Amino acid sequence: MSDKTGSTAYYYADGERVPLAPSSHFVAVRATPQDADSMVQGAAALSADPQQPVEIFRVTDQDLVVFKVAGAGVPGAAPGIMAAQAALADDAAPGPDVYEPGDGAEAANGGTPTALIDNGELIVKFGGDAATMARVLKKYRLETIQADYPEPGAVLVMTAGRADSAVALANELHELDGIDYAVPNFVRLSPRLTATLEGAARPEALGDAGPAFTPNDPLLSSQWGIAKIRCPEAWDISRGSSAITVAIIDEGGNAHEDYVQAPGFDARFNDSDPTPNPADGHGVACAGIAVGTAGNGRGIAGVAPNSRVRHVRIAYGIGGGFWSTTDAVIAAGVRRAVDLGADVLSNSWGSGASTVVTNAFVYAQTNGRGGRGTPIAAATGNGDILGVGYPARLSPVIRGFLAVGASNQWDQRKSMTSLDGETWWGSNYGPEVDVVAPGVKIPTTDMMGAGGYTSGNYVGTFNGTSSATPHVAGLMALTLAVDPELRSWEVEDIIKLTARDLGAAGRDQQFGFGRIDARAALEAASKIWYDIQVVPVFLGAGRETFLRVQVRMFNPGINTVRLNGLSFRSHAANGTVLDEFSFRGTPGPVMLARSGHDVRFANLLLRANGNQNSWSYNWSANWDYTFWRPSAPAFALGSMEADAGAGVLDESQGLSANGGTVEGSGSGGTPATPDTASAGPGLAGAVAGEPGGDRVTVDRSSREITIVVR
Repeated sequence: MSDKTGSTAYYYADGERVPLAPSSHFVAVRATPQDADSMVQGAAALSADPQQPVEIFRVTDQDLVVFKVAGAGVPGAAPGIMAAQAALADDAAPGPDVYEPGDGAEAANGGTPTALIDNGELIVKFGGDAATMARVLKKYRLETIQADYPEPGAVLVMTAGRADSAVALANELHELDGIDYAVPNFVRLSPRLTATLEGAARPEALGDAGPAFTPNDPLLSSQWGIAKIRCPEAWDISRGSSAITVAIIDEGGNAHEDYVQAPGFDARFNDSDPTPNPADGHGVACAGIAVGTAGNGRGIAGVAPNSRVRHVRIAYGIGGGFWSTTDAVIAAGVRRAVDLGADVLSNSWGSGASTVVTNAFVYAQTNGRGGRGTPIAAATGNGDILGVGYPARLSPVIRGFLAVGASNQWDQRKSMTSLDGETWWGSNYGPEVDVVAPGVKIPTTDMMGAGGYTSGNYVGTFNGTSSATPHVAGLMALTLAVDPELRSWEVEDIIKLTARDLGAAGRDQQFGFGRIDARAALEAASKIWYDIQVVPVFLGAGRETFLRVQVRMFNPGINTVRLNGLSFRSHAANGTVLDEFSFRGTPGPVMLARSGHDVRFANLLLRANGNQNSWSYNWSANWDYTFWRPSAPAFALGSMEADAGAGVLDESQGLSANGGTVEGSGSGGTPATPDTASAGPGLAGAVAGEPGGDRVTVDRSSREITIVVR
């Protein structure tokens, strides 16, 4: 391929090149269903080393079979990939290119690689010129798959015979006049983000489940704030995305070993180099809190470790703890951050009120993120006074804007008399405060080498509402990674509604809605979740094996969700279906936002393999749903109270989606404990053992079906 020189390849995302690397973990081939069956049966023969078996994945809707070598990336793994390639060379059509995120683009998920498969499809958006579109499609021999997809004006196209590289072609088209963008329609393989518990008893909620991803960053054990806001639990859902960038509007910043940069801006000198002066380490410290890389064996982990920072310089230090700027520079910096494509604005600074600065933040809401608005976090100030500083006090009048106070290790508002012992500062408070976040003795990044706060690359005691604010900005980035289509006011609602209430019940002037909770926020950004329990039982004269299954589908988020259908299948060892339960709603049950509604399929009974002396089971579940985004914010501008009304569903606005697929297996010669799978905890307020929604019970042993509608 033309753009794959040496080890470098790329594709465009948000107008920038995203590095790619040829995969050392995966091999993909195009295959008919019949060929795919043969490959599945012969997968074991592809292993060059019995200790490193080849895993096989079928991507049926794309006619793909993907082989993954266990342990790839470590010595001895390469022969497994080569064996797979050699074995497939004679029996399969040429496979598509397979990539992994390149260095500095996207961290692997806890060491688990991901695959980006170029299957010959790309999405092109033309600038409204039908003649240009027709000419380009003809010249490049592109076959239209679907028009106005996945957004109006875009066309999903396929390269001729799916033989050419969509990556190379998308890059070429992206740079043509008259085309808004062109991107590969990657087939993406990534690890599941689920927590699995084993044991005889399992609670309804999984809040006590430990996180699956444990970074190896040496200062993580000192990052009490990361633990307090439940980042490790949130990282099992998302660790951010390189497509999501956080603008640190501050003293500027430069390259660091422990975070990934996107292009920035120096508003003070009107150029693209935001490098700070040697003493100006404030912006670098804020960046590490928001997006410090996790799992790289260095320093710290940020709240959104897979996201990137855009340093925007609006000031420089002049000594004595002061810095210098102007209203015009601040406004220019904010506007340029939005224009550069920043998804979040982090503001750990204060100034006097300014019309041009206020207008710049309004611009972020009306023009940021393609009109969806750019979420904003701003510090309340460090004076320990009743009175939120500017610009944080704009919170009640601008959508998507959160005023951030500081809390300590004991969940107190940081004050001059709080238990942390730092008597020289406190967090400003007042009716504009939205949330608080950790702001005392925060380990974070410092300027590399000389300069900044220390002689090293990290500082262990970064303090103030300056350190609280990037915690919230990082959470905004995490939330957008779960659902990039969220509007800024939806991000605001999610963070407010999921904050851990502190102080007086409800919103108050000390804590706002409370201390942020990353895990709860990411649950609320999701659309539908599942909780599945499978237990083998032995019935009949031959004590044959059956599966007794409990399925719970629930909605922890701000959307309204309708479950359209669900299938649960029991499989033989070769993958054939032994038994199946299917549900299809006409229409299906609706789970309102923040209602505690769920849908339960209780006591499903399906045939499995063998009997009580020797048994095994394999199962899979998949579902689809429709969701409605909220039509209005939960909080009116200037209001402290939430609107609990769910509104009327508009069928034309519903967005259908495949909920996904989950699988499980088990074997043995004695009765087993439940096999469980879950995407997260139940809704707060749901009572264990008390269904909050509709329930369908199917018991084949008694031939009874019970339907309960709530």
